[in-house]
Amino acid sequence: MSVFRNRIILSKLCCLLSLFLLVSTFPVFSAPQGTGEKIPTNYEIITQVSSEAIDELISNMPSLERNSLILLTKSRGPGNIEFVFQNTLLKKMTGRGLRVAEKRPEEEGEGDGPDYELTYQIIRLTLKYPKINRSYWIGAKEVDRLSEIGVFAQLADLSTGDIVWVGDTQKKYQDRIAYAMLDQVEDPQHDFTRPPRKELRWSKLIEPVIVTGIVSGLVYLFFSNQTSEE
Repeated sequence: MSVFRNRIILSKLCCLLSLFLLVSTFPVFSAPQGTGEKIPTNYEIITQVSSEAIDELISNMPSLERNSLILLTKSRGPGNIEFVFQNTLLKKMTGRGLRVAEKRPEEEGEGDGPDYELTYQIIRLTLKYPKINRSYWIGAKEVDRLSEIGVFAQLADLSTGDIVWVGDTQKKYQDRIAYAMLDQVEDPQHDFTRPPRKELRWSKLIEPVIVTGIVSGLVYLFFSNQTSEE
Protein backbone atom coordinates (compact mmCIF):
# COMPACT_ATOMS: atom_id res chain seq x y z
CA MET A 1 0.00 0.00 0.00
CA SER A 2 2.88 2.38 0.77
CA VAL A 3 4.34 1.71 -2.66
CA PHE A 4 0.96 2.58 -4.26
CA ARG A 5 0.81 5.84 -2.34
CA ASN A 6 4.39 6.64 -3.27
CA ARG A 7 3.53 6.15 -6.95
CA ILE A 8 0.68 8.62 -6.62
CA ILE A 9 2.95 11.14 -4.95
CA LEU A 10 5.64 10.66 -7.57
CA SER A 11 3.10 11.09 -10.36
CA LYS A 12 1.84 14.34 -8.86
CA LEU A 13 5.35 15.61 -8.37
CA CYS A 14 6.23 14.84 -12.00
CA CYS A 15 3.21 16.78 -13.28
CA LEU A 16 3.94 19.74 -11.04
CA LEU A 17 7.58 19.69 -12.07
CA SER A 18 6.60 19.71 -15.75
CA LEU A 19 4.37 22.73 -15.21
CA PHE A 20 7.12 24.51 -13.31
CA LEU A 21 9.70 23.85 -16.01
CA LEU A 22 7.34 25.00 -18.75
CA VAL A 23 6.50 28.29 -17.05
CA SER A 24 10.07 28.99 -15.98
CA THR A 25 11.33 28.37 -19.53
CA PHE A 26 9.16 31.12 -21.10
CA PRO A 27 11.38 34.01 -19.94
CA VAL A 28 14.42 32.24 -21.36
CA PHE A 29 12.77 31.77 -24.75
CA SER A 30 11.45 35.32 -24.88
CA ALA A 31 14.61 37.08 -23.72
CA PRO A 32 16.95 38.42 -26.45
CA GLN A 33 19.96 36.19 -26.93
CA GLY A 34 23.34 37.84 -27.46
CA THR A 35 26.98 36.87 -27.78
CA GLY A 36 28.38 39.86 -25.95
CA GLU A 37 29.78 41.29 -29.21
CA LYS A 38 29.01 44.85 -30.25
CA ILE A 39 26.10 44.93 -32.68
CA PRO A 40 26.72 47.38 -35.56
CA THR A 41 24.08 50.04 -36.06
CA ASN A 42 22.19 50.29 -39.33
CA TYR A 43 24.17 53.41 -40.22
CA GLU A 44 27.42 51.56 -39.58
CA ILE A 45 26.28 48.68 -41.79
CA ILE A 46 25.57 51.06 -44.70
CA THR A 47 28.96 52.68 -44.17
CA GLN A 48 30.63 49.27 -44.11
CA VAL A 49 29.19 48.05 -47.43
CA SER A 50 29.99 51.45 -48.97
CA SER A 51 33.57 51.23 -47.72
CA GLU A 52 34.02 47.71 -49.08
CA ALA A 53 32.66 48.76 -52.48
CA ILE A 54 34.93 51.82 -52.62
CA ASP A 55 38.01 49.80 -51.62
CA GLU A 56 37.38 47.40 -54.51
CA LEU A 57 36.80 50.20 -57.01
CA ILE A 58 39.92 52.13 -55.98
CA SER A 59 42.08 49.00 -55.96
CA ASN A 60 41.03 48.31 -59.56
CA MET A 61 41.61 51.89 -60.77
CA PRO A 62 44.88 52.84 -62.50
CA SER A 63 47.52 54.22 -60.14
CA LEU A 64 47.29 57.99 -59.88
CA GLU A 65 50.02 60.35 -58.79
CA ARG A 66 49.68 61.85 -55.34
CA ASN A 67 48.18 65.34 -55.32
CA SER A 68 46.26 64.56 -58.50
CA LEU A 69 43.05 66.57 -58.52
CA ILE A 70 40.00 64.36 -59.04
CA LEU A 71 36.66 65.85 -60.02
CA LEU A 72 33.85 63.74 -58.58
CA THR A 73 30.66 63.63 -60.61
CA LYS A 74 27.59 61.77 -59.42
CA SER A 75 25.63 60.43 -62.36
CA ARG A 76 22.71 59.16 -60.36
CA GLY A 77 21.80 58.24 -56.80
CA PRO A 78 19.05 56.68 -54.64
CA GLY A 79 18.39 59.68 -52.38
CA ASN A 80 19.58 60.75 -48.95
CA ILE A 81 21.30 57.43 -48.31
CA GLU A 82 23.84 58.27 -51.04
CA PHE A 83 25.55 60.78 -48.75
CA VAL A 84 26.88 57.89 -46.69
CA PHE A 85 28.62 56.55 -49.79
CA GLN A 86 29.78 59.99 -50.89
CA ASN A 87 31.33 60.87 -47.52
CA THR A 88 33.06 57.49 -47.34
CA LEU A 89 34.42 57.95 -50.87
CA LEU A 90 35.85 61.37 -50.04
CA LYS A 91 37.51 59.99 -46.90
CA LYS A 92 39.05 57.06 -48.78
CA MET A 93 40.43 59.17 -51.64
CA THR A 94 41.88 61.95 -49.51
CA GLY A 95 43.39 59.27 -47.29
CA ARG A 96 45.37 58.12 -50.34
CA GLY A 97 46.82 61.59 -50.85
CA LEU A 98 44.51 62.55 -53.71
CA ARG A 99 42.90 65.97 -53.99
CA VAL A 100 39.17 65.86 -54.58
CA ALA A 101 36.78 68.45 -55.99
CA GLU A 102 33.03 68.23 -56.46
CA LYS A 103 32.79 71.08 -58.96
CA ARG A 104 35.11 72.76 -61.41
CA PRO A 105 36.87 75.97 -60.30
CA GLU A 106 35.14 79.06 -61.66
CA GLU A 107 38.43 80.34 -63.07
CA GLU A 108 40.90 77.71 -64.20
CA GLY A 109 44.47 78.88 -64.64
CA GLU A 110 47.26 76.78 -66.05
CA GLY A 111 47.65 73.67 -63.94
CA ASP A 112 44.75 74.60 -61.68
CA GLY A 113 42.10 72.45 -63.32
CA PRO A 114 41.27 68.87 -62.32
CA ASP A 115 43.41 66.11 -63.79
CA TYR A 116 40.75 63.39 -63.82
CA GLU A 117 37.01 63.06 -63.56
CA LEU A 118 35.57 60.13 -61.63
CA THR A 119 31.92 59.59 -62.51
CA TYR A 120 29.97 57.16 -60.38
CA GLN A 121 26.43 55.86 -60.40
CA ILE A 122 24.91 54.21 -57.34
CA ILE A 123 22.69 51.56 -58.84
CA ARG A 124 21.51 50.21 -55.51
CA LEU A 125 22.11 51.09 -51.87
CA THR A 126 19.51 49.65 -49.50
CA LEU A 127 18.90 48.43 -45.97
CA LYS A 128 15.97 46.07 -45.35
CA TYR A 129 14.42 43.74 -42.78
CA PRO A 130 13.60 40.74 -45.02
CA LYS A 131 12.20 38.66 -42.17
CA ILE A 132 10.86 39.24 -38.65
CA ASN A 133 9.73 36.12 -36.80
CA ARG A 134 10.10 33.92 -33.75
CA SER A 135 11.86 30.60 -33.32
CA TYR A 136 9.48 27.73 -32.49
CA TRP A 137 6.54 30.14 -31.93
CA ILE A 138 7.47 30.94 -28.34
CA GLY A 139 11.12 31.84 -28.93
CA ALA A 140 12.58 35.32 -28.95
CA LYS A 141 11.50 37.53 -31.84
CA GLU A 142 14.40 38.07 -34.25
CA VAL A 143 15.07 40.33 -37.22
CA ASP A 144 17.08 39.60 -40.36
CA ARG A 145 19.01 42.63 -41.61
CA LEU A 146 20.21 42.95 -45.20
CA SER A 147 22.17 45.79 -46.77
CA GLU A 148 23.22 45.78 -50.44
CA ILE A 149 25.13 48.14 -52.69
CA GLY A 150 25.85 48.23 -56.41
CA VAL A 151 28.07 50.93 -57.97
CA PHE A 152 29.24 51.66 -61.51
CA ALA A 153 32.16 54.06 -62.08
CA GLN A 154 34.42 55.40 -64.81
CA LEU A 155 37.60 57.48 -64.79
CA ALA A 156 38.40 60.01 -67.51
CA ASP A 157 41.72 61.79 -68.17
CA LEU A 158 40.64 65.41 -68.63
CA SER A 159 43.86 66.38 -70.43
CA THR A 160 43.01 64.04 -73.29
CA GLY A 161 39.32 63.34 -72.75
CA ASP A 162 40.00 59.60 -72.77
CA ILE A 163 38.13 57.22 -70.48
CA VAL A 164 41.01 55.33 -68.89
CA TRP A 165 39.07 52.97 -66.63
CA VAL A 166 35.58 51.53 -66.13
CA GLY A 167 34.53 49.36 -63.20
CA ASP A 168 31.64 48.17 -61.06
CA THR A 169 31.14 46.32 -57.79
CA GLN A 170 28.45 44.78 -55.59
CA LYS A 171 28.64 44.16 -51.87
CA LYS A 172 26.29 42.71 -49.27
CA TYR A 173 25.94 42.50 -45.49
CA GLN A 174 23.44 40.37 -43.59
CA ASP A 175 22.92 39.25 -40.01
CA ARG A 176 20.21 38.47 -37.46
CA ILE A 177 19.58 40.36 -34.24
CA ALA A 178 17.01 40.40 -31.46
CA TYR A 179 13.88 42.43 -32.21
CA ALA A 180 14.32 44.27 -28.91
CA MET A 181 17.56 45.81 -30.24
CA LEU A 182 15.97 47.65 -33.17
CA ASP A 183 15.61 50.90 -31.26
CA GLN A 184 19.34 50.75 -30.50
CA VAL A 185 20.51 50.18 -34.08
CA GLU A 186 18.12 52.60 -35.82
CA ASP A 187 18.79 56.34 -36.01
CA PRO A 188 15.67 58.53 -35.75
CA GLN A 189 17.51 61.34 -37.59
CA HIS A 190 17.97 59.24 -40.73
CA ASP A 191 14.93 57.60 -42.29
CA PHE A 192 17.04 55.21 -44.36
CA THR A 193 18.19 53.50 -41.14
CA ARG A 194 14.57 52.68 -40.23
CA PRO A 195 13.19 50.38 -42.93
CA PRO A 196 9.58 49.11 -42.69
CA ARG A 197 9.00 46.32 -40.17
CA LYS A 198 6.96 43.71 -42.00
CA GLU A 199 5.79 41.43 -39.21
CA LEU A 200 3.46 38.42 -39.24
CA ARG A 201 0.80 39.89 -37.01
CA TRP A 202 -1.35 36.78 -37.06
CA SER A 203 1.32 34.92 -35.07
CA LYS A 204 0.36 36.97 -32.02
CA LEU A 205 -3.01 35.21 -32.02
CA ILE A 206 -1.66 31.71 -32.59
CA GLU A 207 1.13 31.78 -30.00
CA PRO A 208 -1.16 32.22 -26.94
CA VAL A 209 -3.41 29.44 -28.23
CA ILE A 210 -0.49 27.02 -28.48
CA VAL A 211 0.85 27.93 -25.05
CA THR A 212 -2.63 27.67 -23.50
CA GLY A 213 -3.11 24.28 -25.14
CA ILE A 214 0.15 22.97 -23.71
CA VAL A 215 -0.63 24.18 -20.19
CA SER A 216 -4.22 22.89 -20.38
CA GLY A 217 -2.98 19.48 -21.53
CA LEU A 218 -0.59 19.19 -18.61
CA VAL A 219 -3.25 20.25 -16.12
CA TYR A 220 -5.65 17.68 -17.59
CA LEU A 221 -3.03 14.93 -17.30
CA PHE A 222 -2.39 15.90 -13.70
CA PHE A 223 -6.03 15.65 -12.59
CA SER A 224 -6.86 12.60 -14.73
CA ASN A 225 -3.86 10.78 -13.28
CA GLN A 226 -4.94 11.76 -9.76
CA THR A 227 -8.47 10.40 -10.35
CA SER A 228 -7.33 7.12 -11.89
CA GLU A 229 -4.85 6.40 -9.10
CA GLU A 230 -7.45 6.95 -6.40
